[in-house]
Amino acid sequence: MYMSPAPAKGGTGLDRARFAKLVVPILRHVGDRFGRDLFSSAALDMMLDLYVRDEHRPISLTNLSGAAAVPERTALFTINKLVSRGLLVRCPDPKDGRRVNVELSAGGLRLIEECIDDLLILLGER
Repeated sequence: MYMSPAPAKGGTGLDRARFAKLVVPILRHVGDRFGRDLFSSAALDMMLDLYVRDEHRPISLTNLSGAAAVPERTALFTINKLVSRGLLVRCPDPKDGRRVNVELSAGGLRLIEECIDDLLILLGER
């Protein structure tokens, strides 16, 4: 698994993890205000959910589907697209052989961190 380099820090100490944890409720708020039918970002919601978890631990497909606030079929379709593009990887659940977990791939982790770094630069935090 890809291990991220030292956290990016800016003038106010806003690092990647804190920034990502702020973005999640911001996206939910905008979706709630405008309506999910007009504003929805299932892939980003899921990738951020995986990113903000402690040590980027894998989670079940069901739990990840809940992070996107979209119908389960849409969430599974989005997960399949993220896997096919190499941004997520499926792995067997070590405690339950019937379940499949999902985690950020090395490329997915790198991409989300580069995106966060770019946004921090735009905000003048780097």
